[in-house]
Amino acid sequence: MKKDSQKSTSDSNLVEEARKTLQGAKDWLLEDMALMSAYWHDKMGYTEAWVDANWHLVLDGGHELVEELDDKEDAALLWLINHVNNNPVPLEECHVAGTQVEAGVYTCMACGHLNELTQAQALPACEICHYGLMSSHD
Repeated sequence: MKKDSQKSTSDSNLVEEARKTLQGAKDWLLEDMALMSAYWHDKMGYTEAWVDANWHLVLDGGHELVEELDDKEDAALLWLINHVNNNPVPLEECHVAGTQVEAGVYTCMACGHLNELTQAQALPACEICHYGLMSSHD
């Protein structure tokens, strides 16, 4: 009987030690989580305060970046359309009737007639077929 009593006491001590270890681990984890939460809260608070204080700088820089990106996207799209479709006339050399153009010779994209302009003006439709798309491509 004495042997069972010692084993029971030993098992009881092991269970108690395991409880204490688990409680300590739980407390340690909760403390670490509280510290990490406080750190990130302070870090994000600082970041939000900086953005609030410097919002005009962010916007100014953003507008310039968006304009640069738009120009690059436009150039890339033109290149892609010109090369993938094997266009005989690059799109940047195509002009629609009504847009302002320089003096020069504009070829009708429908009938091939050469429309000559002596001065800068709004591009008229073709003199022959009245089509509204011209090319300044040589």
